[in-house]
Amino acid sequence: MLNLPFFRNATIALLAITVISCGEPQEKPVKNGIDAEILNLQDSTLHFYSLTPPLDQVKGKGPSFYLDIQTDSNGIFVRPLDLNEGYYFLEYDHFKSLYFIQTGKRLSLDFDVSKPSVRPEFSGKLKYESRYLYSRYLEHAQFKAKENSYFAYSEKEFVNEVTQLRGRLDTTLVMYITNHPTGSSYFMQQESLTNLYFMAAYLEAFAVRRKAVTGELAPLSASYYDILNTLNVNDTAAKNNPEFFTYIQNYVWARSGEPSNPQKVTEQITFVDSLFTVNEYQDYLRFQAAKEVATWKSSTDRTRMLDTLIARIHHPDIHAYLVKSIQNDTALLPNPNHVILEDQ
Repeated sequence: MLNLPFFRNATIALLAITVISCGEPQEKPVKNGIDAEILNLQDSTLHFYSLTPPLDQVKGKGPSFYLDIQTDSNGIFVRPLDLNEGYYFLEYDHFKSLYFIQTGKRLSLDFDVSKPSVRPEFSGKLKYESRYLYSRYLEHAQFKAKENSYFAYSEKEFVNEVTQLRGRLDTTLVMYITNHPTGSSYFMQQESLTNLYFMAAYLEAFAVRRKAVTGELAPLSASYYDILNTLNVNDTAAKNNPEFFTYIQNYVWARSGEPSNPQKVTEQITFVDSLFTVNEYQDYLRFQAAKEVATWKSSTDRTRMLDTLIARIHHPDIHAYLVKSIQNDTALLPNPNHVILEDQ
């Protein structure tokens, strides 16, 4: 039975920021930037770029900001920049780390690439956000490394593992909010949502993933979904949050079935139409379903289901990128308004 006292109120951290605005990140650029000393780099060229939200990805967009940074011979660089508030990746030697930039504040860090288990030294006005994101990264990585063993657990054991992780992250976030109330309200809001939907995504996926791991489809308790059903699948505050989109895809595929045949595709379309009121969320889910259908063997069923899904896309950019993606994947005849597949 899914019995989570703090989950009944959605999230500890969300309660802690009820007075915080749920608006967009600050868009007006203010001089900030990034500086670092990174030891033992194999490649002195680093890549610094903004996180691309899932809705932008299905529109064929990449990062809104991208910069190659050249370090000196000691791995040091200083770059004053005009950056919008939001999440950014720093990529180096085929690794990447997530950071948050707040307007008017500089990101400063020092670390040794040869010591990946040692937390970087963060300084400056963004050190608290950076420390939190590093802690979140470690918790997620450690959980994902063991997820197959967790999916073999009983329902009660699995729920316990996921909620313990959620509890640790929420406690850390509440401590951050309490000790650093002048931080970004957008950061606080999004991190709270990340913790919520990371947990919810795993809970939604449990039955299907357990079957894949153990070969058995054990029934869940009658109350398993009671609290999950209180979550808002049309949460517009989470429209830029990657964990939310993993959650809604797991939600739909777990409850209506993966789009593995025409009947399942039709059932999924009806299911999405009945629950999702945000057009772009519907589009995202149809995009993912269409990409799955495109992997079917060429047939009239594949043609018909792709046509059906593509015709139901609202946003013109998502429609265009979906058609282009499927054409690239399946060698379709080019036509911007109608997909044609030849039977083999």
